[in-house]
Amino acid sequence: MNRYLRLWEIPGAPLLLVGGTVARIGHGVTIVAWLLLVRAVTGSYAEAGIVAGAISLATAFAAPVAGRLVDRFAVRTVLPILALLYSGSQILLLITVLADLSTTVLLVAAVFTGLFFPPMSPAIRSGWTHLTRDGTGYEGCRTTAMAAESTVFELVFVVGPLLVSGFVLAATSLRAVDPSLSGTASAIVLATATTAIGTVVVARGRALAGLTGNGSGQRTVGVGPLRVRGFPMMLIVTAAVAFSFGASPVAIAAFADIYAVGNPAAATGLLIAVWSIGSAFGGLTYGALPLSVGVDVRVPAGRATVVLAGLAVGYALWTVVDGTTSFGVVLLLTGAVIAPATAMLAEMVAAAVPASMLTEAYTWFTCVNMSVAALGAAVTGRVVETAGGVRSSFLMCAAAAAVGCAGALLLWTAFAPGGARGRSDRRSPMTEVR
Repeated sequence: MNRYLRLWEIPGAPLLLVGGTVARIGHGVTIVAWLLLVRAVTGSYAEAGIVAGAISLATAFAAPVAGRLVDRFAVRTVLPILALLYSGSQILLLITVLADLSTTVLLVAAVFTGLFFPPMSPAIRSGWTHLTRDGTGYEGCRTTAMAAESTVFELVFVVGPLLVSGFVLAATSLRAVDPSLSGTASAIVLATATTAIGTVVVARGRALAGLTGNGSGQRTVGVGPLRVRGFPMMLIVTAAVAFSFGASPVAIAAFADIYAVGNPAAATGLLIAVWSIGSAFGGLTYGALPLSVGVDVRVPAGRATVVLAGLAVGYALWTVVDGTTSFGVVLLLTGAVIAPATAMLAEMVAAAVPASMLTEAYTWFTCVNMSVAALGAAVTGRVVETAGGVRSSFLMCAAAAAVGCAGALLLWTAFAPGGARGRSDRRSPMTEVR
């Protein structure tokens, strides 16, 4: 706990932790709410998966551009503009869904929503890297900071689904004609407001003041961080894990449809929240451990190899349960490795990528996460509607995590002692010459 108290003392850290949670609650809400809302209107998980996938794909392709803009013009300038555009597009998509317009119209609106998604998490990770750089006196807080960030992000997926379930249950108690539809729509409105307000407050606060941008005209060009040694393999590991993360909510929703007693939509939110609670607990534990700081890629890569092997086993265990209570217990246990794995990937980036392109590097992770997660959601949307599809989707998740484990092992091997280590440039991530 002393490590977290030390982290809290860093100037600007409380706003990153608390404000960052509020700013991203909307993502925890919408990842479930859009799936349930489109399913309630159209009656198809496949179409719901396609709409959710369109949002994710658009976000994926826009993220590196947004990251480079942040590196160029500063967080406090770029993020508030994107947040307001994103909120407006969310409302537009909500109107098109409730009006039951054609799939083509839904997809167009979904794409606009994804294009304007503010890269809050990459900016916050860059902020933590900047606040714990050499010379600040907080160099030893890097691992704890990344673990705390991953845990906070997981809390978003605890609070978000619970809010969705709460709105659905409230609509049920008020005897709404269609509680799933009205409840999830109300949750999306709340998500839109928290994203807009929270992003503006955090982006303009002291926490990210060091990320001031570079207006000199010298900037990252070409493929940027993709040319950094080891970075492409990190993206492959991320892609494997992201596929399983994208597939999981759809598979869990389908599981709840089969086994939940009462309201499957509310049960889906609760199950995903339980999974995220396990992840948050795992992240807090990882950050509190007296581990060495991962300034060498090999350190977090070795840890990631172990936890991703555990994640693959956990997904495989999902196939043996046949009730929501037992499933919830397994979700809680297997979720414990998710936040640590995310923190380890962030540590690898901080160790390998020069500070001048750090935000963009983290947005490449967003790009891969969102695009491959979209693929996972779309594929699973089809699979769960076939005979034995739920079990098959769980096995797909296990296989994807195993691929991620193999990639982390390759990184650990590639950065063996004696070779180039890909250490991070500890200067300000926004002000050095590119």
